[in-house]
Amino acid sequence: MTALAQADTAWSQAGFSPVCALQVFGMRRSGNHAIIDWIMRNAPEGASGGVFYNNCKFGKNPIRHYGSMDTYGAERDLLDHRDDKDVDRVGAAGKAPMVVVSYEDRMPQPAGEAQRASHEMQDADFTHQVIIYRSFLNWSASLLAKIKKNPVFGATDRLRIMTVALATYAQGLDRVAQAKGVIAICYDDWMTSESYRADVLRRLGLPVRDLSRGKVQRYGGGSSFQRKVARASELDTVARDAAMADDLEYGLLTWTAAHDLQFMERLIPHFEDDAERLATLAERSRLNITLPPRKVSV
Repeated sequence: MTALAQADTAWSQAGFSPVCALQVFGMRRSGNHAIIDWIMRNAPEGASGGVFYNNCKFGKNPIRHYGSMDTYGAERDLLDHRDDKDVDRVGAAGKAPMVVVSYEDRMPQPAGEAQRASHEMQDADFTHQVIIYRSFLNWSASLLAKIKKNPVFGATDRLRIMTVALATYAQGLDRVAQAKGVIAICYDDWMTSESYRADVLRRLGLPVRDLSRGKVQRYGGGSSFQRKVARASELDTVARDAAMADDLEYGLLTWTAAHDLQFMERLIPHFEDDAERLATLAERSRLNITLPPRKVSV
């Protein structure tokens, strides 16, 4: 985003003019917050700070409709001022911050179409659109493990949530395949490869300053599997499917996905190993369901 483009944009409503602004999309449990925090730590040299609008409402103005907000100082450190008013928190990030607007469980518009996630904003208000995605087996294992911890949801609720999420996940794969206009970041590769992280920063036009994976973020309760880990480097995020291998509901989900030919065809170009493993799981599946005890009428 050039200085001229910044001069009269929707961002003036927030009282600043971003040195750069990213619109980020991705499914929950895809490492979104770890990657966004890392991006903020690699803000351009000219950034006065950073503003992260988290979990914004799709189709609304993100300046006013966000789930939560984090701000960063000039040294690219997360500012702890949760008790302050939002306007004061934004003010602490300065007049030329780096800005990230994130949308969870949503994907951007098809290639070639104008953005419609951020109401009252134009394509020119954002430097880049970003999709954060994760291998299917690890993502689905993490999401299912997370929602199983919520006692409000029964098995049918979880099946409904996972089915809806799977459909949006597939939309994300389609958009990554049509890469024009978006920068795709694969969480699995980001976690395991420092050179990949450096390449992502170059594609975003950001300085290669900090290639560490940072701390485990508080959003979403952290890891679904390793509750007490503080550093992202200690997370075993690329083996979550193994942790859920004996879970009946995970078996049902993977069996269903493996028998969805359209989904498998979409998955293969991105995660061929996942597709092969899904096929193997489906072939070997022994889904023995034990019903709860029930009264027998005489």
